[in-house]
Amino acid sequence: MTDRSFDTIIRDATTGISRRRSLVTLGAAGVVAALASPFAADAKQAAAEKKGRKKRKRQSPPPPDRCAPQVEPCTVALTNACGGDPGCQDSIACCSHLGTCDGNGFFDCLLIAFVS
Repeated sequence: MTDRSFDTIIRDATTGISRRRSLVTLGAAGVVAALASPFAADAKQAAAEKKGRKKRKRQSPPPPDRCAPQVEPCTVALTNACGGDPGCQDSIACCSHLGTCDGNGFFDCLLIAFVS
C-alpha cells in the first residue's frame, strides 16, 4: 500500500456498483420484508395459541390448603393446656398465625405470651 493511497483503492473497488442499482436492491428488500411480515405474524400467533392449548391441558388442580386446618387443633390444645388460667389465655390467639403458615410468628407470639 505504499504506492497507492487508500482512497484510490476504494474508488477502484466501487466502480462496479451504481447508485441506481443499490437503490433498486434496497427497495426490493423493503417490499419483500413488507410482504413477508404478515405471514410471520400469523405463524407466531398460531404457535402461541398451540402453546397455550398445551399449557391448559397440563395444568393441575390447585393444591389443598394445609395451613388453615391447623388453627382449630392448636386452639383446642392450648385451651386444654391453659386450663382456664387467665395469664395463659393470650397464647390461644397465637394460633391464628398457623392459619397463614407463619410458624415463626406463632412461636414468637408464644414466647411473648409466656414471658410477659
